[in-house]
Amino acid sequence: RRRMLDSTAPWGVRDYIAIAAFLLVSFLVSNWIAWCIESSRRKRITAKTKILAQRSTLRTPVTIVSGFLGSGKTTLINHILTSPDHGKRIVIIENEVGAVAIDDQLLRA
Repeated sequence: RRRMLDSTAPWGVRDYIAIAAFLLVSFLVSNWIAWCIESSRRKRITAKTKILAQRSTLRTPVTIVSGFLGSGKTTLINHILTSPDHGKRIVIIENEVGAVAIDDQLLRA
C-alpha cells in the first residue's frame, strides 16, 4: 500500500497491464457507441427514403437511343423533335465520343 502512495516507485507489470486493459475497454466502448449511432442513422435514412419514395408520384420517362454508325439515331431524334404530333416537351442529352462532332450540328438545326 505504501508503494502506491510513493510517486517515485517504479511501475510494475501489473500497472502496465491495468493501463492496457483500461485503454482496450475504453476503445471497445467508444467503438460500440459509434456503431450504435451509425446504425441508428442508417435506419433513419432508410425509413425516410422509403417514405419519400412512396410519396413521390413524379416520374420522368427516359429513353436511351444507341446504335451503330449510320443506324438512324440522329434521324429518329430529329423526327421526334420536329414532329408536332406528340405534344410533349423533350430534352436531348448527347454524348458524342468521336473526334469530330457531327450530330451536334444536325441536332441544332
